[in-house]
Amino acid sequence: MFFEYILYMLEDRREESVLSGNYIVLFIILTIFLITLGILVYFIRFRTDLTPSASSYNTIKATSVTNSYVFASPVRAKTGGDLIRITVFVLDSDGKGLFDKKVSLMANDQGLKIKEIQSLTDEVGRAIFDVGSDYKNIYTVEAFVDGTPLNARLKLTFD
Repeated sequence: MFFEYILYMLEDRREESVLSGNYIVLFIILTIFLITLGILVYFIRFRTDLTPSASSYNTIKATSVTNSYVFASPVRAKTGGDLIRITVFVLDSDGKGLFDKKVSLMANDQGLKIKEIQSLTDEVGRAIFDVGSDYKNIYTVEAFVDGTPLNARLKLTFD
């Protein structure tokens, strides 16, 4: 029926002005149909939800010990006041930051002063600490996420 209507419109040359108006209407209807079909195919193909369900907000991703990392800047400081900033990024297995994870640091010696700037991770999975010492020493620092140690250790020097 649809194709017969198209053939009828193409054969009818008597009403040129009506025919050009029909072409415009047909073009608009066909364009809307193709766009709608394309969007539908996209969402079916990639299984994307148009509206996120409540469960998608509550999915719990496990911390990836191998993807998470710890770094310090600088790694050497003077005793008695200079601080070293330690940043920990807690990531899942996809490399995305995990929000609201408790991060703690532990040193091999009690002489290291650890100040928590932001011990709960933010939206990119970042936690921040400042460390200092009154004693000349080389410290080894390890990061823990919710009690689980990360596979990264830092060596910090205070002189």
